[in-house]
Amino acid sequence: MNTNTYKKDFSNIGIRMLISTAAIILLQIGAQTFALTLFPKWQDNFNILLAVTMVPLYVLGFPISFALMRNKDVPTIEKHHMSAGQLVVAFLITYGLMIIGNLIGLSLTAGISLIKGSPVQNALLNVITGGSIWVTAIFTVLCAPVCEEILFRKLICDKVIKYGEGCAVMLSGLIFGLFHMNFNQFFYAFFLGCFFAFVYVKTGNLKYTILLHMVINFFGSVLGGILLQLDKTKPSTAIISAVYSLCVFGMAIAGIVMLIVKRRTMTLKPGEIVIEKRQRFKTVILNAGMALYCLVFLGIMIVQAFFS
Repeated sequence: MNTNTYKKDFSNIGIRMLISTAAIILLQIGAQTFALTLFPKWQDNFNILLAVTMVPLYVLGFPISFALMRNKDVPTIEKHHMSAGQLVVAFLITYGLMIIGNLIGLSLTAGISLIKGSPVQNALLNVITGGSIWVTAIFTVLCAPVCEEILFRKLICDKVIKYGEGCAVMLSGLIFGLFHMNFNQFFYAFFLGCFFAFVYVKTGNLKYTILLHMVINFFGSVLGGILLQLDKTKPSTAIISAVYSLCVFGMAIAGIVMLIVKRRTMTLKPGEIVIEKRQRFKTVILNAGMALYCLVFLGIMIVQAFFS
């Protein structure tokens, strides 16, 4: 096998991800258009709108993606157990990475807002403040972690683990980050995607990444959403907000410290196929499929930030 053969492998992943994402977007647009044509009053009910958009995603969209990305003759990742203590450490690191990524995303969008003279729309913030927090929880805490971990960790990592754990981790994180299609979420989704992929390639067990994903989404979408929906005029809201903020930054600092302490032990093994260092970016990213995937989603992110 040569570099061109390797490029075809990665190009195939990019093309399949583009096709599956296009199918997801078309399903969501089609379902929303059909539903609002039949029931125009649903336009004023955020919970129904959210359901009409999300149900096609999880009932049809992700299964189509699974079918397109299904693996044939892939190596089996050796399974390892994580202790309760290791899971706690992993959660703290996850939280720290999320806060760092969120701050980067917010800083970038704040700069873009200054340039264009109006705020950049935050899709996640709109979701968690727009309707029932429990409806949101069904999709963000139950559905999203399961489907996203199957697609972005298992199916993608299993395809490229033969090129090494580092390749699997970085590609999983990049594709996952771009899939969110906005700068607010890209950076923390990239960091979390990389770390979840690291956990997966080291344990070979998706249940750990699904659990971490569920917990992190619960803290961000459910607890954070409840806080945002509290009556700001009540003195108790300020106290609750202060306690929550202290907990958030306490966990984030603990996670960053853990990441620094553990960084030397977080090694990544090479695969059965080794791509030369100077050829890695060109082979993994600068191929037709992956380059197109990155350009399309980066373009969507730029349009969303500057023109929405």
